[in-house]
Amino acid sequence: MKSKMTCVAILLAFGFLTAAARADESYKITLGNASKIGSTELAPGDYKVLVGGPKLVLTAVKTGAAIEVAGKVENGDKKFDTTEIHSKKVDGVSHISEIRFGGSKTKIIFD
Repeated sequence: MKSKMTCVAILLAFGFLTAAARADESYKITLGNASKIGSTELAPGDYKVLVGGPKLVLTAVKTGAAIEVAGKVENGDKKFDTTEIHSKKVDGVSHISEIRFGGSKTKIIFD
């Protein structure tokens, strides 16, 4: 009986760990020119975006440098066909306001 309860406890713990690991999703984006998210400057290049925690983490693929930024993660009504980076130029610098990830319903809105 004791071993049966231990086995059940281990399976439950494994299930919780698996669910927590799946909560974080990662996506890839490519910036063609220097951009900003809030006051954070991003160099052109490829980035891995980790979504799922209280902060979003962008990691430069080339250098491995990680940057934490604040943003609001939302789910759209349907899956986005392509990854879209919405930005506007302010004083000659692109300021990213939203990222929509292709193949998912996930989007990030930056203030």
